[in-house]
Amino acid sequence: MKNLTKKQLETLVSDLQKEVESLTLGTARTQVETELEAVRQTELEAVRQTANEHVQALVSAQAQIAAAEQATIVARTQVAIAEEAAEVAQAQAAAAEAARAVLQQQLNAAATAPAAAGTGDGLEDLPEIARPAGSGWSIRESMDMNRADYAEVQRTIRGLVIRAQLDWTEDFRRQDADKLATLFRAARKAHPVLRRYINNWATAAIAKQYMQNKRKHAYMLN
Repeated sequence: MKNLTKKQLETLVSDLQKEVESLTLGTARTQVETELEAVRQTELEAVRQTANEHVQALVSAQAQIAAAEQATIVARTQVAIAEEAAEVAQAQAAAAEAARAVLQQQLNAAATAPAAAGTGDGLEDLPEIARPAGSGWSIRESMDMNRADYAEVQRTIRGLVIRAQLDWTEDFRRQDADKLATLFRAARKAHPVLRRYINNWATAAIAKQYMQNKRKHAYMLN
């Protein structure tokens, strides 16, 4: 290598410095770009994760809204059913109260009405019927009554037992005498044919049977 002049050496040094600076800037630029790309990817992943979380939250909220709407529909249906049942119960209670009022009027009228010797209903010409002897006899057959008339008499007497406040848990022979008298008068007033049966034995037999059946039913439930 030949000897270089000072000027040549200065030029060579300057060129080398420029090359070093160029290499340094390129490396730095590459490093910066790499770091920026890493940051961009990190931020992009964070954005994606946040978006997924928002979507999941939205889906969950929509499901909760749908469930709440369904629950509201069910609740409204139940309220409507309850209101309808309440209306039916009120109507039934009103009908029962009206029936009780009619029976009470019959009892009151029977309690205050004097026993009439002749009523002009034609029953005076029919023979009286005594209570059958022994046991095991049929009430309806002993009353010489058809099934339809007997069923009607049964319904009346059952209602009068309740209105007369007889104690169905006690034996018929232990019932209050005044309540029994009221029952017999009301039954004869509702069905004059019951006057045919001496000492009200038919009315007593039907009432006794009804009370026995209620005790039997209550025993079976317990």
